[in-house]
Amino acid sequence: MGKCELGCGLDWDEIQAVSEIEHALVRDGGKSGRRYKRIPVALVGILRGDRINDRVEIVELGPGGLICRGAPFVAQGELIELVINVGDQSYRFRAIGKWLKDDGDDYKVGLQFVGVPLCLNIAQVSAHEFDLVDQINAAA
Repeated sequence: MGKCELGCGLDWDEIQAVSEIEHALVRDGGKSGRRYKRIPVALVGILRGDRINDRVEIVELGPGGLICRGAPFVAQGELIELVINVGDQSYRFRAIGKWLKDDGDDYKVGLQFVGVPLCLNIAQVSAHEFDLVDQINAAA
């Protein structure tokens, strides 16, 4: 979808894949204004923004956006970046805050994707040495 927004176009296989995804996730109706369903997932990501750099739990995901729990305050309309690392790949999404609800000590946040997502391949150039950042991640 991002390639279409950029005007790059799709090849035949990509057109088929997008059509199948849209058909599987299109909503039957409703008053929410959303075009696609969100699927329950269990992912961990990092939410980055103006004075934000927090680990969040992603509980629902769809082509138009996602819902995360354990999130910091994200104002409606605020632009953020979401980073999801899976194996040797890092997925980067830009999104805007759509809604916010109290969720214990933190918030449950609805985010709408904007722009083109990126997929970065992580390559280990040299052996990793355990450091302070690794200790912080292990404690989290």
